[in-house]
Amino acid sequence: MMRIIFALGFICTLVLPACANTIFSFYGVGDPVRRVDARSRSMGGAGRSLADGLNFSSYNPALLGTFRRTSVSVQFVAQHRFLNGGNVVNDGDVGAFQIALPLGRIIVGAGLEPLTDMDFGAIEDRGTGDLKYQLEVEATGGIQAISLGLGHRIGRKLFVGGRINWVAMGTLNESWIKNFDNETIFFSHDKITRTHRGWLPSFGIIYTLTPRWSLGANVDIGGSIRQHQIQRNRFVEQREAIEVMTESDVEFPREFGAGLTYLAGYRWLASVDVSRGLWQATGDGRFDTWDVSAGMLWRTGNPDVLVRSRRFELSAGFHYRSLYFPTASNSQINELGASFGLALPFVNNSGRFRYVLELGRRGDHSKHGASERFIQHSFSVVGFVR
Repeated sequence: MMRIIFALGFICTLVLPACANTIFSFYGVGDPVRRVDARSRSMGGAGRSLADGLNFSSYNPALLGTFRRTSVSVQFVAQHRFLNGGNVVNDGDVGAFQIALPLGRIIVGAGLEPLTDMDFGAIEDRGTGDLKYQLEVEATGGIQAISLGLGHRIGRKLFVGGRINWVAMGTLNESWIKNFDNETIFFSHDKITRTHRGWLPSFGIIYTLTPRWSLGANVDIGGSIRQHQIQRNRFVEQREAIEVMTESDVEFPREFGAGLTYLAGYRWLASVDVSRGLWQATGDGRFDTWDVSAGMLWRTGNPDVLVRSRRFELSAGFHYRSLYFPTASNSQINELGASFGLALPFVNNSGRFRYVLELGRRGDHSKHGASERFIQHSFSVVGFVR
């Protein structure tokens, strides 16, 4: 059986078969979620500087300052993973719920959205003789935040904003089960539940160089959040589990991003984004990360709002992303993907339904012992109130 070698936090090198739910999320706080709306997702994740008042991506708080009418967005994401060992795993989550409320030149934003995601499972036969046992490992959950932001429009060209992510929701759950082959040795079952509390601030700016060009930048301050951990250890001969509670600080990285957008009138636009996450400073063995994305969008119909023509949108893009997870080979895990999107307008341009298809690959079998291909579907509904 093909085996996968990883450094998994407190177990240095656990050897696992290729039957994991996903092999690249079980370390630290899990896999960081790319906090972009469905439109940016359809453009590879680009849009940090797309200041047209329709951008719900929360990684640049200055985007709030571009809204001129009350707007609401909800997103659902479903993913299919195909591991190199032949296993297929499906999962789905509500990506984010957000609202933007203009109050003159000040725009208030609020939302509920995930920050990280974890989905991992493995089964392995270990040991020999009387001590031979089957180890089952499963980890699920994620960290979610209540997002509160303010955006400000300064004149016609400058937008600034700030956002506080209140980490108050979501848990990380782990389950470790040892089943011994020898009937005289009893199995054990360990459960670990981690919850988090804290604040993570971010700031952003957008400047429209000309009516066609705009430039945006943001910084996530990072910092520590408090982790509360409950570990329950149960052996079959015990009636009650042993429970241990601990608290510790978990570091989130400082991250810098920048983007450039070109608006070619009504018909089409293009965006390019790049960001750098300083994960190496948050834990031993971690890697600093890059996220590079580029995409285009093309519209049909007529720009005149009095003309009742259907304004469909077609979009496409690609992205490159490196992950922070430590690996036994000390080789960083990378992700490469492409995306395609279609938007359908509601009556009287009161909102849009958008579908996005993403295809990609994570990891390198020769370097990391495993790789996975993924297909991701995103569905979003956006509503506008004049």
